[in-house]
Amino acid sequence: MATNRYLNLTSFSPEQSLVESFTVELIQAMGQDCYYVPRKYFSIDKIFGEDPASSFEKIYTIEMYIQSYKGFDGTDIISQFGLEIRDKISLLLARKRFKEEVTTYDATIIRPREGDLIYFPLSKSLFEINFVEHENPLYPLGKLYSYQITAELFTYSYEKIDTPNTAINSPYTTTRGLSGSTVIPLNNILGTTMGVNDILQQEGISYGFDPNNPFDECNSDVSC
Repeated sequence: MATNRYLNLTSFSPEQSLVESFTVELIQAMGQDCYYVPRKYFSIDKIFGEDPASSFEKIYTIEMYIQSYKGFDGTDIISQFGLEIRDKISLLLARKRFKEEVTTYDATIIRPREGDLIYFPLSKSLFEINFVEHENPLYPLGKLYSYQITAELFTYSYEKIDTPNTAINSPYTTTRGLSGSTVIPLNNILGTTMGVNDILQQEGISYGFDPNNPFDECNSDVSC
């Protein structure tokens, strides 16, 4: 038996437009202005899905609603690498506003992408998008109106961050012990913002490496 054709609950466009307008209005009223920072790829490794030479050069201002209102999720732990900060955040973003503010200027970005960054001005933190749920809530009135974004504090690793907003760039141009969840000094001798550990690099020069004896095992010709 087919559904009742006289009750249209999934394709009545005026009601869909009304719900969409309410979604946008609510996020603009109760949300925060954030910066969407897309990742620019140069050569993606097809096996690992990574690009060590990726960069961040553009920003788009867009309002987002903070769903994790009680505080950042995740835990901070002490590991062999030092203190690891694993803050996570959940954000709600209107599909219509993303299309207006991002897709309009870059047709290749049709939705928030995993791997892109979000700058959260209140905590002055960069978060990397881990997952984008595009079906929550599940088709109210037969249409989708928002994206639910799950992001984790960005772990800096060789990326070039050179956006028009200096507030986004500045945390990654000064030397400090922690960035995201990895212990690295950010300033190297060339003054660039690459995640290179100069101290370990300089110490490594003093160590020799024998490809025939990679584990430095003793043999009859060398005294232990």
